[in-house]
Amino acid sequence: MQRVNDLGRRLKTLRRPLLMLVTLLHSERQDEGLLADIEKPGEFGMASHPRDATLRQHVDALRESTLTPRRELYTDTVRACVQLRDAIEGVMSGV
Repeated sequence: MQRVNDLGRRLKTLRRPLLMLVTLLHSERQDEGLLADIEKPGEFGMASHPRDATLRQHVDALRESTLTPRRELYTDTVRACVQLRDAIEGVMSGV
């Protein structure tokens, strides 16, 4: 039960930088610190359970969309953020 509560807390913590990044991308800006926070899967408990593999895939897709930070790719990055947010909410609904 502790692991489930801990995972829920960590996923809520992950949502915060994700939502901040979406806001910045809509302003055509990007923040490397927020990206670093999102890319810390071990810190957010996304490595120890099979259902977490989906979240890891979404984090990887988000990271790939930011490798070449060009304004014309910001739409793709926002889409990747929304998909990760939806995946987080899916996991949290089962927690």
